[in-house]
Amino acid sequence: MQIRKNNLKVIISNNYYLLFFLILYLTVLLGFYLDEDNLGGAIFDSTYHFKISEEFNKNFLYTFENFGDRQKDLGTRNSPVFWIFLSIFEKFFSYDVIRIFNTLIIFAIAVVFYKSLLLKFKDVQSYHLLILSSFIFLSPSLRSLAIWPYSLIWGLFFFVLSIYYYLKFKDHLNFNKSSIVLLNVIFAAYIYPAFSVFYLFYFFQILKKINIS
Repeated sequence: MQIRKNNLKVIISNNYYLLFFLILYLTVLLGFYLDEDNLGGAIFDSTYHFKISEEFNKNFLYTFENFGDRQKDLGTRNSPVFWIFLSIFEKFFSYDVIRIFNTLIIFAIAVVFYKSLLLKFKDVQSYHLLILSSFIFLSPSLRSLAIWPYSLIWGLFFFVLSIYYYLKFKDHLNFNKSSIVLLNVIFAAYIYPAFSVFYLFYFFQILKKINIS
């Protein structure tokens, strides 16, 4: 009987924190409605690069060859990969619809981060880790990048996903999981090149784990 009561408490606690998790995500949607920009430059960066992505639809080869050239109004330090994908969505959806879809990425990051914490801290109550993951929705940077599409937050998603699969790989060493780790960090690097350095870290750690010198 006591065990059942304890299980019931855990279920109630998990649902309570799940509700907290969802409420904080809803504040991101509220920020979308209010055109929130806590970074102060997210609106400019997003709208500026959105115009570049439109140029891919007008003349793909010209835009690709001159990507990054400020004299031709294509100046940017970003990789073109994200903006090429965005240009595909622009053929079917308006900028505002794309922005709404983009808010889901912060939700996905929080979920994958939570699942990573479960793998890393197996002796910690899951609802404690859920509440910790919820604070991602309060990050001024991530909120702004979720509301105003930018390549960094999508690169971050694949990077966090690579962490999750790396933790799974450490628990159960096998080639398939190591491949998924490297594949995700490659996606992250192509979307936002700053993540490329982590490929070397994963590569050597995987070799070390499977005893290849």
